[in-house]
Amino acid sequence: MNTKTAKPPKALYTEEDLAPRDHAADEAALDAWIERNKDALNASIDKARAEFERGHYFTHEQVWAEVSARLKRCS
Repeated sequence: MNTKTAKPPKALYTEEDLAPRDHAADEAALDAWIERNKDALNASIDKARAEFERGHYFTHEQVWAEVSARLKRCS
């Protein structure tokens, strides 16, 4: 019989993650990131729209099947 005590799980979040945040600063950082990457973002959106118009897209069922498979691999 194994009498060893199980170790507690590793914390998912640090103290810093749980501390109050400056949401205005977060939003400003996100806005700056979007501005820096707007050309790449627009190109990605244009590509996705063109693929959709050509009939290249995933059905809702295909997306959920992929998400489920990935979650099973992670657990």
